Amino acid sequence: MTRIILGALLGFLLLSLGVRAQQLASAESIFRTRPYLQNPVSGGITVTWLTNVPAYSWVEYGTDTLDLKKVHTIVDGQVICNNYIHKIRLESLEKGKTYYYRVCSREILVYKAYSKTFGHTVASGFHAFKLPNKHETDFTAIIFNDLHKHHETMEALHEKIKDVDYDFVLFNGDCIDDPANEAEAVHSLSFYNDKVGATEIPVFYLRGNHEIRNAYSIQLRQLFDYPGNKTYSAFNWGDTRFVLLDCGEDKPDDHWVYYGLNDFTGLRQEQTVFLRHELKSKAFRQAGKRVLVHHIPLYGNDSEYNPCLELWGDLLKKAPFNVSLNAHTHVYTSHAEGSLGNSFPVVIGGGYDMKDATVMVLTRRGRLMTLKVLNTRGEVLEEFEL
Repeated sequence: MTRIILGALLGFLLLSLGVRAQQLASAESIFRTRPYLQNPVSGGITVTWLTNVPAYSWVEYGTDTLDLKKVHTIVDGQVICNNYIHKIRLESLEKGKTYYYRVCSREILVYKAYSKTFGHTVASGFHAFKLPNKHETDFTAIIFNDLHKHHETMEALHEKIKDVDYDFVLFNGDCIDDPANEAEAVHSLSFYNDKVGATEIPVFYLRGNHEIRNAYSIQLRQLFDYPGNKTYSAFNWGDTRFVLLDCGEDKPDDHWVYYGLNDFTGLRQEQTVFLRHELKSKAFRQAGKRVLVHHIPLYGNDSEYNPCLELWGDLLKKAPFNVSLNAHTHVYTSHAEGSLGNSFPVVIGGGYDMKDATVMVLTRRGRLMTLKVLNTRGEVLEEFEL
């Protein structure tokens, strides 16, 4: 009887505030996705998750679950809330230490100028992560490409590397292709994240040309946290330098299918300046190993349209990369150093079809870096010492 009376009082209170009782979500339904880790660079990491309802969200974290810090996102003095996509940056982390974190969301029922009404508060379980020390050499990275939302292909590839102890994951483009709406994009994103354990393993989503297409393509970047807030970047994992480039579309900006709404010429020119600076930087020059990653191959691309090679080819001629990891062609192949004018080995992943799909395992142990390429049957197609 007491519960009935309290429920009636709560319903009356909500109605008096202009809130319908059915808008109060159950605690179990507030989270839409699990948290996923991104952008583990410069001594920080970003925790991202989605809710089904507008919420005020924060992260609690620390090296001890009994001694936690609370952090939320503040922009221009205002806490970011009453939203569905939550990106919280954890800064000033000590490299080499294990951190524990959980995400928390409090439903917002009413957000008015002079009144706020909250619903349930929920917290996830604890998850852990660790950033590498500056001079650490050893790591393992997993690289997927061109999945094109074919989840059965991801299932088959993941089955072959599920026992690998990896440190981070790179999705090298065309994995969330032609996103029509948020629901479609989040469905595939959540599937990939859950498969690779992105609650504790950082993920990088590089943009392929198909992520640029369809109605939700512009909004897609809301789900990601790019280093430097750019779709191209450079970062260190220990003393290995990764340089990620965005080749844009595979046809000229004035092609009829783009309706005059693309300017990848400008983006590529912007990256020319970035690449020139990066190749001269202390971080690049002092790196123990260097890995170039981009979706559309500069070398081994059958298309006559190859503006990236025209712009960046001279810069890369003497660049001491150990390997370039590419995608896009849907046919696995590799090109030895110097075979196509390339000054480093080029390895191009396969497509989404079961018979063509590949996954790459990039491993460094001390001075030795290796790359292993597997297919959906678990066969090693090729293994490189880099």
